[in-house]
Amino acid sequence: MAVIAKFTYEVKPGRIQDFLSKLVTARSAEFISPVMPKSVRLFRSTVPGPETRYVVLLIEYEDMAAYGARAAFENENQQWRELFAATPNSPEYLVKVELLTEFAL
Repeated sequence: MAVIAKFTYEVKPGRIQDFLSKLVTARSAEFISPVMPKSVRLFRSTVPGPETRYVVLLIEYEDMAAYGARAAFENENQQWRELFAATPNSPEYLVKVELLTEFAL
């Protein structure tokens, strides 16, 4: 069953392009692993307006094994850890992570 990793970020005012650049870098060839997500979608809150600081990144995996394989790749990759390390100059702050698993009704 599908697994979705849901990341909620607070992006500093005026830094959305910097954050988007990080996400583009995360798609580069050096970060391709044997198991990749099925889909990646980025959302921002429509209300109170387009300049909202919060964005939600949804990353879908085939199943928990695929999520685990990708998470292991990211944790073992020094460049990946540096790209998303929380530093005072980071354009974003990771507010919350949720792992959602699909179930049949």
